[in-house]
Amino acid sequence: MHNFLLLGGDLRQLYLSRILTQNGFSVTVHYDKEDSSFSIDKAIKSSKIILCPIPFTKDKLNLFSVHKMDDLGIGNLLSLLTPDHILFGGAIPDDVKQYAKENQIKCFDYMDMEEITVKNTIATAEGAIAEALIESPGCLHRNRCLVTGFGRCARTLALKLKGLDASVTITDRKDTQLTLASSMGFDTVALSDLSQTIGEYSFIFNTIPALVLNEDLIRLTKPEVTIIDIASAPGGVDFDFCKTQNIRAKLCSGLPGIYAPETSGEILFEAIVKCLAKRSGI
Repeated sequence: MHNFLLLGGDLRQLYLSRILTQNGFSVTVHYDKEDSSFSIDKAIKSSKIILCPIPFTKDKLNLFSVHKMDDLGIGNLLSLLTPDHILFGGAIPDDVKQYAKENQIKCFDYMDMEEITVKNTIATAEGAIAEALIESPGCLHRNRCLVTGFGRCARTLALKLKGLDASVTITDRKDTQLTLASSMGFDTVALSDLSQTIGEYSFIFNTIPALVLNEDLIRLTKPEVTIIDIASAPGGVDFDFCKTQNIRAKLCSGLPGIYAPETSGEILFEAIVKCLAKRSGI
């Protein structure tokens, strides 16, 4: 049996630790400051599998944690790892991956695992809808919704919105994506033509990790529009301009960890166990 060490993160880490424990694994969790006797040096030396959070980091210096913790420096973590360790995390920076490669440390990024990214779109979509309903005084039923992009998350989100009887339009730069969206029964508009229709939507969901909703487009939206951005930070919306116009706009990152931490923990557990079984056996 492997010894697991879970560092930082959000509620997903706690649920993942419980699932690992329930399945007979030895688990150490460093999630907050409650255990003043905890030593990251000792914990890493006594563990084989190091489970870092999603995202791996937000400031490029420390592991991400919802709790302010002083001992999660990435440089210190890497210096303690050896070729006997296996490192997991979400959206691991390229320099960390390169260090692991150069030092023969096995490193696996959750975001490179198809089963995780696909399953996580469900929690992300449901979380985005929850945020929209919280932020808006209206309901989605029979309201016009715009989804920017048509990748994995956008497709799941569009289907969930359609299931709530919202009127859904997809916008994208690529004709192939618009054709796919149309074949699935969605209205479509080319991103280059969005200025002609953007004033028709009560809800806008952005999934494109680049500035899409700029000042010019935001000026054309309904004053009462609700904008939910689920793209990677910093998102694709000019939030500063939205504030000046009193437009409801919110960047919503880490939705699976907020709205479905238990399900997300189960998804991570299944992927981790499968990954380890393929490579070394458990």
